[in-house]
Amino acid sequence: MGVSFAKICYNRSKRLRKTKGDLNMKVDLKDLAAAFAQSDVRQGYVDIRAGKVVMMADDMAEEEAMHHAFAMEEDWEHYIPIPNVMDEDETAMMHAFAESRPREDVKERLREALQGTGAVTRFHHQVRHLLLKPAWEAFKQDYLLQAARDWCEENAVEYREP
Repeated sequence: MGVSFAKICYNRSKRLRKTKGDLNMKVDLKDLAAAFAQSDVRQGYVDIRAGKVVMMADDMAEEEAMHHAFAMEEDWEHYIPIPNVMDEDETAMMHAFAESRPREDVKERLREALQGTGAVTRFHHQVRHLLLKPAWEAFKQDYLLQAARDWCEENAVEYREP
């Protein structure tokens, strides 16, 4: 189940959605956002026929993983690979969070944390130190929900709001 399988699924399922879009179920936006949050460590797919998010877990038994792989291969036109949003957008999300803070001193501390090597670790340390963890988690959830909406619209996938 390498990259080539994911590309084949994406290209063929895109064509199917153009011709049979009315047969597809709506995907739960909250489930898709949760999959986006794990996209840097797990490969996921959207089953557009069932409206389900399918995540391939590292700790899955080999037999179970093979079952999922064969099921997707047999029904490839109904699966769209979920992109790795976290590797691509995590730093942008952190910068956006920093800029959203109302206090200038807090903004500046978060901006400084995001400079250079080790920025992610320093950012999370500052979030904890400044007691912003609940605000960061809410911001991240909203950001990922919007990313999921955008992805669904770009890929002609119908979705349900949380």
